[in-house]
Amino acid sequence: MSECYIDIIQLQRNVAIARDIEAYGKLFRHFHRPLTRFAAAIVKSNESAEEIYSDILLKIWELGPALNNIENLQVYLFIAVKHASLNYLAKYYKVTTIDIESIDLDLTYDLDPEQAFLHTELQRKIALAVKALPNKCQLVYKLIREDGCSYKQVAEILNISINTVEGHMTTALKKISQALHFYLYADNN
Repeated sequence: MSECYIDIIQLQRNVAIARDIEAYGKLFRHFHRPLTRFAAAIVKSNESAEEIYSDILLKIWELGPALNNIENLQVYLFIAVKHASLNYLAKYYKVTTIDIESIDLDLTYDLDPEQAFLHTELQRKIALAVKALPNKCQLVYKLIREDGCSYKQVAEILNISINTVEGHMTTALKKISQALHFYLYADNN
């Protein structure tokens, strides 16, 4: 999730006990991208996802010393964002779409122009294949592949069994593979 390792537990303690605003800022920045993406996948609005994320992180600050009682802050935050997103949908019934191409897939290495074009085209095809997945399947795929969550964490976040998570991932990988089959094996045809 982050380029360098940050000690989430230590930052959590610093926010809870010392009320360290700098530590809070680091936590805010660290979780911003994965949690806003997660919220946007549910509410289908980047602006609403930002609001939901900000509200949740404000509540984290307001917890004060009680923040120390949270065992796994990452799972706690994903669950909080999930509930806030579902509450948002129930309240506003807002249905818009998010462009999955706005999600940054950072693969930094030098490519010649042809390779760069093919790479961009492959990323576009992957994004379309992921976008075509059923909602729950798409959420599971993004949490595991893009946000680095474990199957167990995803099961906790979405309140489903690990077997169900495995089933969604199997389905997602199969459908993405089928969607990319021609593109990946074009030379063999």
